[in-house]
Amino acid sequence: MRVGADIEEHSRFRRLLEKPSFLERVYTPTERRYIQAAGKRAHLAAAGLFCAKEAAAKALGIGLFGLRPDEIEITHDQRGAPILALLGGAKARFPQAEFSLSVSHSREYTMAAVLAWDRQS
Repeated sequence: MRVGADIEEHSRFRRLLEKPSFLERVYTPTERRYIQAAGKRAHLAAAGLFCAKEAAAKALGIGLFGLRPDEIEITHDQRGAPILALLGGAKARFPQAEFSLSVSHSREYTMAAVLAWDRQS
């Protein structure tokens, strides 16, 4: 079992959302729709998804530079709780990985914490 965490400033994501290349490189199509649907709170949605991806990569023990960010997807259940899944090469590299994810927002920051474990253990 490993834990990963990340924290990001909201202001950074207001600027990053102006760059379509950032959105396409970091977020899956499902995540981009989620961000767009957030309207005026899009920067909060983007920050939360990014924090979750970074925390997951840390929990896997490799950091985000060891994975493509768009191979980590965050969706939400019917109550709005975040769900983390690996896609493509990340899933092939960590086929037995399971996750528990929490995301929180404050006035200026968003943070995420991920617990990762191998379902074989």
